[in-house]
Amino acid sequence: MLKIKNSTTNTIYWVLLILSIIIGFVFYGSFLENMSLQFRMLFSGVPFLLFVTGLFGLLWPKIKPEGDIVYIKHALLIGLLFFILFFIHVWIILPTICPDFGNCLGA
Repeated sequence: MLKIKNSTTNTIYWVLLILSIIIGFVFYGSFLENMSLQFRMLFSGVPFLLFVTGLFGLLWPKIKPEGDIVYIKHALLIGLLFFILFFIHVWIILPTICPDFGNCLGA
């Protein structure tokens, strides 16, 4: 396998994080009125995916498992991280995009 320098991968993960924030602000700040509600709801997963990928990539060297015993702790930690990020996305970001969230799902 090819060995990629750590600084290169960190740069890629930082770019993903910054890109997710820029996409979020541009599409959900500036162009909010120009897009249909269904597109906004479906497209909201793109910045979320980029943010989670960048965050996980930056955190991986700090939380990667070192032995067989810590794999369950690692899996629980990663699950908790994704649960928290998903919770923020569903209960904070999506209601910001569509204040009447229940009706947005049926639209």
